[in-house]
Amino acid sequence: MMIQCFVKDNKKVSYSENISLRLLYACKTEKTHSVLPRVMHVHNDRLEIMFICEGEGTYTIGENKYLVSRGDILIYNSGVIHDEISNPNARIKSYCVGIDKIKFTGLPPNCLINNEESPVLKSVHHFILIQSIFETIYDELYYEKEGAEEVCHYLTQALISMLFRMCKQATTTKKENKQKLGERIKKYIDQNYNEQITLTSISTSLNISSDYMSHVFKETTGYSPIQYIMRRRIGEAQTLLITTKYSITMIATMVGYDNSSYFNKIFNKNVGMSPKRYRECYTKKNNLK
Repeated sequence: MMIQCFVKDNKKVSYSENISLRLLYACKTEKTHSVLPRVMHVHNDRLEIMFICEGEGTYTIGENKYLVSRGDILIYNSGVIHDEISNPNARIKSYCVGIDKIKFTGLPPNCLINNEESPVLKSVHHFILIQSIFETIYDELYYEKEGAEEVCHYLTQALISMLFRMCKQATTTKKENKQKLGERIKKYIDQNYNEQITLTSISTSLNISSDYMSHVFKETTGYSPIQYIMRRRIGEAQTLLITTKYSITMIATMVGYDNSSYFNKIFNKNVGMSPKRYRECYTKKNNLK
C-alpha cells in the first residue's frame, strides 16, 4: 500500500521573505576536544545554534546556567553572552552553526527566541533527524562537495523552520503547564482558605517554591495568593452574615480569622462598612420587599 502526501499551495515562511538567511559556518567538536572550555563570549552579528550529540555540561546563556545533555539544542541569540563548560567525566560531542541575515517578526535581527523563552530545547523524537541535518551540513562543507553551499542553504532553512516550530510548541506547553499549576494552587486555597494557611504552607503542600507559586498564581488569576485568600474569606463571611444568625465573632473564626477586631478591620476596608452594618443593610433591604 502506498500513502501519498501533498504539499499545500499556501506555503508560509516564518522569517521575513525579503531577507535571505545565510549560513556562515559549521563546527564539529569531538569529545577529546571539549575538555578545553570556551569561556564567556558573545556574537553581535549572528545567531548560533548548537546541538549536543553526546555528553553533558554546564552552559551559561545570558544570565542563567543550564545543565545540558544528549539531544539538547542550544540557541545563542545575537548579543547574548554564553559560556561553555563540559563535564570532564562526560565530555561533549557537538555541532554548531552560525547564521546571519535572519529576521523573525517581533524579534531583533539574528534572534530565534524572545527573552522569556528558554534557550535550551529538547529534540526528543526529532533527535535523529536534527543530528542528521547538522552532520550533513558539516560534511558538505568539510569535504567541499560540489554544490555544498546550495545544499547547506536549504538544509539551514529547514533547520530554522523546525526549530522555530519547536520553540512555539515549547512555549505553548509551558503556558499550559503554568495554567494547570495555577488551577492546582487555586483549588488548594479554595479548600483550605479558612485554615491558617501561609505562602510557605501552600508551597510546601504543592512541592514548589513560594516565589514561583506566587508568580504563577498572580499570572493565572490576577491576584497574589494572600489577596485571593483574603477575598475568599470576606466573600464567605458576607454569605454567612446574610444567610445565618451566627455571631460576627463566630463568622470571623469560621472564615479563618481568630481575631475578630482584625476581621472587622479587613472587612470594612474591602466592603466599605463593618460586618454588623453590612448585615443590617441586607436585613433592611429584605424587609422592604
